[in-house]
Amino acid sequence: MVWLMAERENVRLTARVGYEPRFSWSYLQPKYWGTWLGVAVLLILAYVPFRWRDRLAAKLGIVIGRKARKQRRRAQINLAYCFPQWTEQQREQVIDKMFVTVTQVMLGIGEIAVRSKAHLQKRSEFIGIEHIKQAKAEGKNIILMVPHGWAIDASGIILHTHGMPMTSMFNPHRNPLIDWLWTATRERFGGKMHARQNGIKPFLTMIRNGDMGYYLPDEDFGAEASEFVDFFGTYKATLPGLNKMAKLAKAVVIPMFPRYNAESGKYEMEIHPPMELSDDPVQSARAMNAEIERFVTPQPEQYVWILQLLRTRKNGEDIYH
Repeated sequence: MVWLMAERENVRLTARVGYEPRFSWSYLQPKYWGTWLGVAVLLILAYVPFRWRDRLAAKLGIVIGRKARKQRRRAQINLAYCFPQWTEQQREQVIDKMFVTVTQVMLGIGEIAVRSKAHLQKRSEFIGIEHIKQAKAEGKNIILMVPHGWAIDASGIILHTHGMPMTSMFNPHRNPLIDWLWTATRERFGGKMHARQNGIKPFLTMIRNGDMGYYLPDEDFGAEASEFVDFFGTYKATLPGLNKMAKLAKAVVIPMFPRYNAESGKYEMEIHPPMELSDDPVQSARAMNAEIERFVTPQPEQYVWILQLLRTRKNGEDIYH
């Protein structure tokens, strides 16, 4: 009962309007000792050579992928809808690779959190950075449209090390200690994170003031706020307002996809030319999904298939039930 009351208090704290992650002396209480232990392990791994760490993660990832039945089932459903032409074996192979990728990224979080700018820059590679540089040279504000790749946070932090501070919106973690630590990590080289319940205005204001926006386009916010448009081999409830957001921020929209390449040990940021967005909401929504398809299809294991990407269906069916 005490644990449940504490959990409810955490949710109430991180969900309130005006919430800002901050340190609290309460984080030293015994209920947070497990979190601190996990942080200590990640900090030790931050200084382990990445090849050793990635080999460990490759073994752990397969085991985790078998144990995480709920997440694996979501991935199976998503891939069955999005790639109906694949065999079951093909889908299972992608899911296994996905769990290896996420484990490699998660075990590397400590490195992202504490290592130097120079170190992180050596661990990164840009493909198409000229598109951002050209937009900046032309004095344009920028919104990066970044689909949910597993390396999404690491890539954002690495961009900061190159003098490209960003602003983004986030859903607070129900554990306020984790929320404070990870927000501090995201902001360590500049930029600003905004809790989603505080609205979109602070996010757009910072873009107009020159910070790059980091926008995640592929969450499902329900039928009323969305348009149903094609998404791989199926359809998806997709937010159509990116064009309007860009106009309000006086910005161009540049697609970017983050990947972790275990062979080279580098975080790769693939960047495409600025999008041409239509005032038509259906066309604007479809343009976003088309970019996601171009990014994800060559290396589908880099995408976060465990999300309820297809939660809203036209007939009201719950495919994840």
